[in-house]
Amino acid sequence: MKKNLFFFSCLLIGVLATLNMQSQSLKNLEDNNGFKKYKLGSKFVLGLGVKHRDEEGADKIVIDYAKETIGDIPVKAVELYYLKDTLAKIIVQVSPEYYEKLIDACKSSFGQPTKDISNNEKGKFDSSSYENYYKDNYVWKAPRLRMEYFYLYPKMGSGAYGTRTLNLTYILNDYGQRLQRVQRGINSSKNF
Repeated sequence: MKKNLFFFSCLLIGVLATLNMQSQSLKNLEDNNGFKKYKLGSKFVLGLGVKHRDEEGADKIVIDYAKETIGDIPVKAVELYYLKDTLAKIIVQVSPEYYEKLIDACKSSFGQPTKDISNNEKGKFDSSSYENYYKDNYVWKAPRLRMEYFYLYPKMGSGAYGTRTLNLTYILNDYGQRLQRVQRGINSSKNF
């Protein structure tokens, strides 16, 4: 009986320690509140670039001149999405050859992902399938925001013609609701 009690108490302590480490990692994500100096919820600052309306209705700024890095991984571009002049989404474009380094860096900084929505069943290739790409997609979700790792790569070795994409997305959890409010405001009754 004492051995069982000891075993269960050790198991409980292990589970609690794991949960605490995961919550600390997600707290770090919440504390970062975005990427480098670009913080979610901050207001638009003149001088970042010219805003262009994207197809969803958000104002988008592409910063491809910044010399940012994630550790020793160079960043190609940073896309900022503003809804009513409030930064609501950040997409950090990274060169695809750094996919392993980037996922390892994410896991070491923020722990294991809270959700895996990948489509990468490498053993099951169906030649009749219309989708010719695999995707590795992992989500770290904190109470106010989430970070998504997205890597898209071809199923078959397609040489130089295969499109590969790698990015990190920082997004407010209520982005969809904010976007709907912006879209409703475009055709409001005040316009008539």
